[in-house]
Amino acid sequence: MPPVTLIIPTVHHRAALYARALRYLEASGFRGPVVVSDHSAAEHRSVVEDLSRKHQRLDLTLLRHPPEAHFLERLTLCAQAARTPYVHLHADDDFLSLAVLERLVERMEQGSAAAMGLNVHAEFASRQLSVLAKTAAPSTDAFERLMAQLESFSSVLYALRRREELISTFAFALERCPDVQFWQYLESCVAALQGPIAVVDELHYVRGLHEAKWSSTLVRQRSPDHFPYLILSPEFQPRLAAFRSALIQAAEARRVAVDRERLDAGLIHLLYRGLGAMGLPARHSRPNPAGFDAKAAFERKVSDPQHPMTRELERIFALAGE
Repeated sequence: MPPVTLIIPTVHHRAALYARALRYLEASGFRGPVVVSDHSAAEHRSVVEDLSRKHQRLDLTLLRHPPEAHFLERLTLCAQAARTPYVHLHADDDFLSLAVLERLVERMEQGSAAAMGLNVHAEFASRQLSVLAKTAAPSTDAFERLMAQLESFSSVLYALRRREELISTFAFALERCPDVQFWQYLESCVAALQGPIAVVDELHYVRGLHEAKWSSTLVRQRSPDHFPYLILSPEFQPRLAAFRSALIQAAEARRVAVDRERLDAGLIHLLYRGLGAMGLPARHSRPNPAGFDAKAAFERKVSDPQHPMTRELERIFALAGE
C-alpha cells in the first residue's frame, strides 16, 4: 500500500455521502490510514461516529473539530495526525481512483511538490462526464511555475502532497488569505513555488456534481465571498492586494526573483479565468505549457470498454446509484 493518508472532511448532514465514500474505499481494498474531520455540532456528533464504526476494515481515525473552525485549520489538524509522508484530501462526495496512487508517489519521489492525474466531473444521474483541464508545471524555474499557475490555474488541493509541505502551505494561506476565494488560489500557487506540479494520464479523481455542493450554494446565494459576486464586494480589492502581497512574500522567502509586471499580468488572467469558471464568458485561454491534453487522453482510454479506467468508472457509477 502506498505511504498515503487520506483526509476526509465531513459533517452530519452529509452522512449519506460520507457513507458512500467509505463503502467505495472498503470495496476498493484501501487499507491505508484515513483521518476524518467531523465538524458537526455536539448534538449531532454520533452520526459520523456511528457510520465510521460500521467499516472495521478501514483504518479510520476520527477527529472532532468545532463547527466554526476554518476549513484549512481542520485539514491541517488532520495532516498533523497523519503517520505517512504523503497525504491526499478526499472530499466526502467524490471518488479517488486508488490505482493511480503508486504512480503519483513515484512522481513525488522524483521531486514534484504535487502530483495528480485525470480529474473528471460526473453527473451521476445522467452519466455525463467532463474532463478538467489539469495543467502540469514542470519547469525547474520557480517563478515560471508560479506564472504557469496564474496563467493556466490548476488547483492542487486534491492532489497528492507531502505531509509537511501541505501543513506549512495551509498555515501560510490561512494567515494571509483566509477568505474562501483567495486561499484556494494561494495554496496552489505556493505549492508551485515549492516544486514542479506533475500530471499523469491515469484516472485520478471523480467529482460528483450536485446542487448541495458548497460552490453551487455560494453562487445561488450570490455570496460576496466568492466569484462572480466577490468582484462587486468592497472586500475584493483588499483581498486581491493581500493575495498579491502573499505571492511576493512566498517567492522572496524562497529567494525567487519576482518580475512584478509579469506577476500583475498573470493576476489579471487568473481573475478573468476565475470569472469564466463561475459561468461568465471566458473567450481567451492560454496554451498548455506542458503540451498535455487531458481531454484527449481521457477519451482515448475510455473508448475501450475493457480499459481499467472504463471499468473503474463503471464501478463508481454503480456505487453512486446505490
